[in-house]
Amino acid sequence: MPVYQARSIRQMVLLGFLVVLLPVLAALFYGANSLSSMARKHRDHLVTAADAAETSQNLAKSLVDLERLARQYHLLADVSLLTVFNGEVDKVLENLDRLRALHRDNDVVHHANRLEDLAKEMRVGLNTRPSDSDNDKNSGKENNAVFEALQLIPQMRSAQQRLKLAIEEDLKHKVETAKQLAATTQSRLLIMGLTVLPGTLLLVALFSILITRPIKTIDATIKQIGMGHYPSQVDLRGPRDLAIVAKRLTWLGQRLKDSEASQERFLRHISHELKTPLASIKEGIELLADGIPGPINPKQREVLDILQSGLLHFQKLINNLLDFNLLRGNKALMRSPIILSELISNLVRMHQLPASRKGIQFELIGEPLHVAVDKSVLSAAIDNLLSNALNFSPSGGRIIVRWYRRDDDLVIVVRDEGPGISRDEREKVFLPFYQGKATRDGPLKGTGLGLSVARECVNSHGGELLIVDADKGACFEIHLPQVLRQDTSTLSQKSDRSPRRWTEAQEFS
Repeated sequence: MPVYQARSIRQMVLLGFLVVLLPVLAALFYGANSLSSMARKHRDHLVTAADAAETSQNLAKSLVDLERLARQYHLLADVSLLTVFNGEVDKVLENLDRLRALHRDNDVVHHANRLEDLAKEMRVGLNTRPSDSDNDKNSGKENNAVFEALQLIPQMRSAQQRLKLAIEEDLKHKVETAKQLAATTQSRLLIMGLTVLPGTLLLVALFSILITRPIKTIDATIKQIGMGHYPSQVDLRGPRDLAIVAKRLTWLGQRLKDSEASQERFLRHISHELKTPLASIKEGIELLADGIPGPINPKQREVLDILQSGLLHFQKLINNLLDFNLLRGNKALMRSPIILSELISNLVRMHQLPASRKGIQFELIGEPLHVAVDKSVLSAAIDNLLSNALNFSPSGGRIIVRWYRRDDDLVIVVRDEGPGISRDEREKVFLPFYQGKATRDGPLKGTGLGLSVARECVNSHGGELLIVDADKGACFEIHLPQVLRQDTSTLSQKSDRSPRRWTEAQEFS
């Protein structure tokens, strides 16, 4: 079954907003409808209560008027009072009809019917109206009817009281029903709120994942390309525009891979082609230095020294090119146990000649720690750091090499007294062929591969090469994890130095 795929990230965001808002809008609509219905019912109850109170009051007033009119007629025998009396009876009947329309309760209807029967009975009892011709003849009957009406007044009062109580009970019942409805509505709204809130949060989390997952995939792909890993295909499930970007990244990665391969082949070929004439030049300089063609004078010896220095620098540049290609293509290490102090001492001796020309002193601080590393790879890293420090150190300066244990890790520090490295260049200087802003102290310019080679060497051991703040000059720190050896029995015969802090400032001065 095909899965819906948004055309763009904007469409997915809008769809997410719509889906997230739907339950909230539904809850708001239900809550507004419930509150409106409850308010309407409360309003109807208030109107009913007000009308019932007014009608009940009118009914009580009519009963008082009926009793008063009946007694007046009994005393005065005025025929006009009968018409008013019957009018009051009609008012009682109208009020009863109104009460029955307002209250559908069985008790209210029953007592209203009882009161209606009594009112009709009173009206029938006074329905006979005397004429002028037989006034004396009917006066006795009218007095009897009035007397019977007066006898019904207490019954009507009693019925009216029972009707009033029934109305009050009906109103109380409606009020309780309204309270229960309000409580039920509140509970439903609370339950809906507690349900909608987690549901909305889940929808927000779901669409956040759907939106950010392809972006994270693209970010991870960019990081892989930046680290030199070029994926052949990116599995991205998301909007079509991001899928197109992922395909473009795959294409870009392949182009970079091909470009890097071409660059490595070029560097490998050019380095190999340069080594042959370089060997011939080196052999010729050595023959001249040995005096085989003939004796040389002191001035010629100075020129030969300059040629040898330039030749060594040229050879080092070519070795950096070869090491850079080798380290980028092969990460395998040949670890072996060595004594770190001896390794660093041998590397410093190799730089002693150019250092003595500039009056630079080396200061070595550390213990003869036993480590398990690839000797050639670690030597290349430290050698490039020493060469970098020597190139940028001023005449008469000092280069400090210090190593120590930090928990289970090894830390090697190389610090010079040169111009240092600015913060905005601290990552750029490790890029291949990057030339920093600082000026080298010497006539020859490097290729910009020294620090790149050093970082590759350290990274191949699973470590880090960092630039840290220093009061003066540049300070590099090598962090190598888990290279310290606890069992040094195999190395005890290789060194007669005791494991203590030592300084070789005088030895290399």
